[in-house]
Amino acid sequence: MKLTIYHDGQFWVGVAEENEGDKVKVVKHTFGAEPQNEEVVTFVNLSLPKLFEEAGASVPAPGTSKHKINPKRLSRKISREVKNVGVSTYAQQAVQLEREQRKKVRQAKSKKQKEIEKERKWQLKRKRAKAKHKGH
Repeated sequence: MKLTIYHDGQFWVGVAEENEGDKVKVVKHTFGAEPQNEEVVTFVNLSLPKLFEEAGASVPAPGTSKHKINPKRLSRKISREVKNVGVSTYAQQAVQLEREQRKKVRQAKSKKQKEIEKERKWQLKRKRAKAKHKGH
């Protein structure tokens, strides 16, 4: 698991990546103000596992190969990874996929609410029309 905390210009954001075999699961959390060490530890121990359980989207892991990597090359790769400040593109893909799924759910819910409201208005209109024709 890898947790990256960065400032996006307005808020402090944490992006956690978890490798599950050949897939990567990503969770994004907005801290707001700059998080203290205790807040980060609490988040990692209590909130993060729940968020990973709820996260449904995962993308294929980048460059999963079966051949052995030279230790010096691995060391260089790790040092580059530590210097890297931003979020990986795979993390961004997973966050985007999660956002699209939430959008579809929200759109379906909104459409159902509009249909219910339309039906209610139609029933009210029919009721008023019948009341007009009943007589005095």
